[in-house]
Amino acid sequence: MFARLRPAMKRPSALLLGVALSASLTLTACGGDDEQLSGFDAVTVSGPVGSAPEVDWKGRLKPEKAKAKVLEEGDGTPLAKGDVVRVEFTLANGWTHQVNYDTYDETTVSKLVRVGEEVEPMSVEELLTAEIVKAIKPGQHLGTRIGVTVGSEELIGDYLGNTQVSEFFAGIDVGNEDGLLFVADLVELAGPQGQAEKATAWAPKIVEKDGVPAALDFKGVPKPTDKLRTALLIKGTGPVVESGQSILVNYLGQVYKGKKPFDESYTGTGFVATVGGEAATVVKGWSEGLVGVPVGSRVLLQIPPKLGYGNEAQGDIPANSTLYFVVDVLDAADPEPAPAPAPAEGSSE
Repeated sequence: MFARLRPAMKRPSALLLGVALSASLTLTACGGDDEQLSGFDAVTVSGPVGSAPEVDWKGRLKPEKAKAKVLEEGDGTPLAKGDVVRVEFTLANGWTHQVNYDTYDETTVSKLVRVGEEVEPMSVEELLTAEIVKAIKPGQHLGTRIGVTVGSEELIGDYLGNTQVSEFFAGIDVGNEDGLLFVADLVELAGPQGQAEKATAWAPKIVEKDGVPAALDFKGVPKPTDKLRTALLIKGTGPVVESGQSILVNYLGQVYKGKKPFDESYTGTGFVATVGGEAATVVKGWSEGLVGVPVGSRVLLQIPPKLGYGNEAQGDIPANSTLYFVVDVLDAADPEPAPAPAPAEGSSE
C-alpha cells in the first residue's frame, strides 16, 4: 500500500524496489516548479513520432481525472474497432519530472492494445496501458501520437489492495497522489511485416478468422518426426532475435491432429517471453526455433516432446505430445545489462 500524502507540497513516499529509471526520454524541469498546473497546461511534448519524446515541464502536474489529447495526427492506416495495434509509450511523473516506465528503451518491448474494446485490467501490464486504451479511438490513424494526463490514485486506486500492483508502481517510484503523463505512439497493426515464403510440405495449414490464425488444419500432414522443425512463413525485416532477449509475440498452439488449439493470444493483447539462455520462460523448442528469426516474421514450429513438455501432461496437452505453434514475432528487447562488478578491496578505482 502506498503512503498517505504528506502536507505542504511534499510528495507522497513510495517504497523503492531498486527499479532503475529509463534514460531514453529527455525531460527538463522549467520555471514555476512548485506551481501545480492542470493537464497539458503543465507540459509540452515534442519530437518525432516513433522516437522517445522530449518533455518540457512548466510546473508540477496536478493529480486529476484522465485527460487525453491527440498531440500529432498520423497519416497511416485508419484503425477500426477490434484492431490490435502495437504501441510504444512512456510514463513520466509530473511531480518528480522523471521517467517511470518507457518502451522506447531497448531493454523493454512495446505493448499491444485492442482498439475500442475497453476491458477490466487483469494484470499490471493491462493496468499500465488502461488509459492509453481509452484514448485510442476507431478512425484514428497509425502514426498518431496521443498524450494522457491522470492522477496515480485515479489510475490504480481500485487495485491498491493487490500486492503485485502496489509493488510494481512503488518500484518505479510512483506515489499515491502523483500526476502522471503518458505519451503513446500508434506504431503499426499487430501482425507479421515482411515477405511471404514458400509453403513447407510438413506444415499444417493455418485456418484464419477475421484475418488472424484461429486453428491449424492437419489434413494430409505427415506424421511428425522427433526433430525440431521450423518454417519461416513470412520473413520479417527487423533485427534477428538473440538468445536471452524478451520478445513480444502473438501465437497459437495445437497438438498434432488436435481438434482445436490448446492456447492462443490472438484474441488478447499478445504475450511476452524470454527465449534462450538461463532466463528462458518458454519450452526449449521455442528458444531453439525462434532465436535467429527476424522481428516481423511469422514462424511455424513443430516441437517434439523432448523439447516441449515430455512425458508430462499439461492441461489440455496430453503427455508425449508433438506441439505445433504459429508465432508472429512483433518486437524484441535486449536484456537488462548486468551491474558492473564492485572494485576489488584496495583498488584505486
